[in-house]
Amino acid sequence: MTLSLRTIAMIAAATAAVSSQAAAQEEPERNFHKRHIPHRPDRPSIREQVTQKHANRRLHLQRHLSQLKNTISEHTAGRKLLSDEDYNRHLKFVQGLHRKLAALEEKDPRIAQLEIEEEIELQEKMLEGEFLWDMERGELVLKDDLQV
Repeated sequence: MTLSLRTIAMIAAATAAVSSQAAAQEEPERNFHKRHIPHRPDRPSIREQVTQKHANRRLHLQRHLSQLKNTISEHTAGRKLLSDEDYNRHLKFVQGLHRKLAALEEKDPRIAQLEIEEEIELQEKMLEGEFLWDMERGELVLKDDLQV
């Protein structure tokens, strides 16, 4: 009895699949994705990036607010009509942006600085490989918190 090459390949693949399923049932395996990017001198440091992001937040919110107000004013003037659903969604976004801007203005600078420092610390931990991506959970976890 002679087997074709294709038949042999199919038998080998089926055997490998069955053996891998049996091994998976014996011991559950966690697959982790580790991300490590060394610092590049031509790019800003983590501290500079986080500080810049927090500094630009107010500007970004104000820009978004002005764009939405412009769209709403074009709608009310009749130049570019929006559907009722889009108009109401834009109005709701404007209220939310006003709320976010007010919260930014009322925030104590010391608390804002603490938030920046905490984010910098977490970013540095991530780059040092202290966080791992848990494929099973679908989230980043600290190595110390990991229970294997």
